[in-house]
Amino acid sequence: MELNNQEVHLSHYWNVIYKRWKVALSIVLVVMVGTFLASYFSKPLFRSVISIQIERENPNQVTIEDIFGIQGSDQEFLQTQYVLLRSRGLAGRVIDDQKLLSDPDFFPPGINGKSEQEIASIRDGMIGAVLGGLEVNPVAGTSLVEIAYVAPTPRLAKKVAEGYGDSFIRRTLEQKLENVHQASDFLTKQIAAVKIELDTSRNQLQNYGESKDIISINSADNITMQKLVKLNSDLTSAQNETYQKRADYEQIRRSNPESVAGSDPLVVRLTDEETNLERQRQQKLTVFQPEHPEVQRLKNEIDKTHQARVQAVLAAYEKARDNANSALLAAEAREQSMRSALEASKHENLKLNVEALTYADLRADVESKQAMLDQLTKRLNETGVTGSMRRSNIHWVDHAQLPGGRFNVTMKKNLQSAFPLGVILGLAAIFFLEYMDRSIKSPEELERVTRLASLGVIPSAASVNRASAYGYGYGSGKLRAVPDAEKEADRRGIDLLPHMDTRSPIAESYRAFRTSLLLASANSPKVIVITSTFAREGKTTTSVNLATVLAQMGKPVLLIDADLRRPRLGKVFRGKMNLGLVNYLAANIPLEDVIQESGVPNLSVVLSGPTPPNPSELLASDRMKHLIHEVRAKFAFVIFDSPPVMAVTDSIVLAASADGVVLCVHGGQTPRELVQRAAERLRQSNIPLLGAILNNLDLQQYGYTFKKSYYDYYDSDEDRSEKQKPASGAARKTS
Repeated sequence: MELNNQEVHLSHYWNVIYKRWKVALSIVLVVMVGTFLASYFSKPLFRSVISIQIERENPNQVTIEDIFGIQGSDQEFLQTQYVLLRSRGLAGRVIDDQKLLSDPDFFPPGINGKSEQEIASIRDGMIGAVLGGLEVNPVAGTSLVEIAYVAPTPRLAKKVAEGYGDSFIRRTLEQKLENVHQASDFLTKQIAAVKIELDTSRNQLQNYGESKDIISINSADNITMQKLVKLNSDLTSAQNETYQKRADYEQIRRSNPESVAGSDPLVVRLTDEETNLERQRQQKLTVFQPEHPEVQRLKNEIDKTHQARVQAVLAAYEKARDNANSALLAAEAREQSMRSALEASKHENLKLNVEALTYADLRADVESKQAMLDQLTKRLNETGVTGSMRRSNIHWVDHAQLPGGRFNVTMKKNLQSAFPLGVILGLAAIFFLEYMDRSIKSPEELERVTRLASLGVIPSAASVNRASAYGYGYGSGKLRAVPDAEKEADRRGIDLLPHMDTRSPIAESYRAFRTSLLLASANSPKVIVITSTFAREGKTTTSVNLATVLAQMGKPVLLIDADLRRPRLGKVFRGKMNLGLVNYLAANIPLEDVIQESGVPNLSVVLSGPTPPNPSELLASDRMKHLIHEVRAKFAFVIFDSPPVMAVTDSIVLAASADGVVLCVHGGQTPRELVQRAAERLRQSNIPLLGAILNNLDLQQYGYTFKKSYYDYYDSDEDRSEKQKPASGAARKTS
């Protein structure tokens, strides 16, 4: 069943927090204690920062990348530099340049007396320590980079940070000069090779021109080339015409004859004649019957005209298709002719111009090699200038300073940061537990889940001050004489509490339940079945107290224990345990013999009696129906304490003869899916449903603060009345 949406008020979230505030407090304390211990045992750290500027390479400086055309964007260049700053190679160079292995702050054991192989092994192992304290932070929107190093001493932090900047700048400059030298060597070799190839190409061009008597080549004066261009253009036009004719033919072949021959004069004339004859026939039909000779004559003429029109359409279609096919064949023949002429012209042109083309290729080869030689010579000159310039594209902005205080924050700051974190985690845990809680906790939720009217909320004994001496459960109440409230409070149960302590908040809740139940239908129900989803939901307690508050109205009430499998009323009322409902149903004992006094005015009780082997059959018997009919006439209200609806079918069998059923739900315990299933089961059995009651709900846990305040006020008012009685009595005695 889909639940309706409801508005969630801020008080709902406050109630959730109020209900589980101890969980949040525990998490906050754990976080605070953990932070305190971590801060107390942490070692002091110091941080030193430098700033450098990384620019793109000087465009006048030629490197090996420039020669091969390898260019990247500025962003790619900067990202590459950031990766290089975090590389193991640069970290190892910093160790070597700054002699960190001999620094006691960085490597306390030192390297004195160790071999080169051992030193190299130690160096490789300490690279991770250097990278672990390194921070590379690019400044957004600029080419500036902040390099920070965190160390256990201020001096070491400054030394390593400054060493990182210095080693990176020197490494970049050395790498750039190495690239320039590589470029210079490469260009020198390439220039020598190109010069040899250029001389060879020039000799070939000169010898070929002399052997073929070629002085110059000008394509504008070549008649063969012009003819070839013209034939190629004509072939293209012929191909386009063929494509068009083929498209026209295919369109006619796929088209409906009616659409192709629609404009044919003969078809148009026959169509008009057929239309006119049909119009005349329709006019005659308004005067004559269809069998009239004149109407028949017009119909025959229409049929002849229609046949003639069909033949004309087919003839016109065949004619149009044949014409399109002829045009297609003519276009294909012309295309083939132009293609043959073009092929012949190609052979002629190739034959006449092969020498000129070869000459042009040789001349282009000479020109390209000459251009390459000029470019390489220019690059070589630029490389020579670059080699004389030892200028880096990385510049210092800020040098490292000696840290004035520890980098890792103090215990006070850690605790200040841990407190909001603990609060957030605590709130998250609270709402997660609330999400996982699938029980029903409010009357509104009970109505949404069951689609039944909520008849009231019975608070748990521990959630109201007045009832703190009581608890849900079955006490040892006596059948006859009921002791006063103070003595009965010792039994720690709320059965018969509305009788023992009429001003208690729980008694008021049962009286509110009584009012809602009597108003639940147009006709006040007399025979009421109390059931629940499963056992231990306060079903028997609800039956006892409901019968009690109904009896307080001054009308006779009968309470019957119909839970023949696990009877409970015998624990509340001490009577004849072996005489009850089972004896009446199975042994035909008179009703008056099984009805017992309860000790509560106007309230009578029928216990279950001995346990039968067939409870469902007894409750469905005619004898049971006769019992309901008989007690309906003798008592104003009859309350049945029945078994749970999801466990057995006894309550459904019993409720079929009653005026209605009340479903008890243990607040904050019973899962809403099971309650929903129980309500649907009762509804599908066509049982009259009076409503549901939320039982044993912890008001304080689920945020019913306004109710608790009301109970406090109610109790305090009663306490004041009790205290004023002796005082007023003493005053009267004095007077």
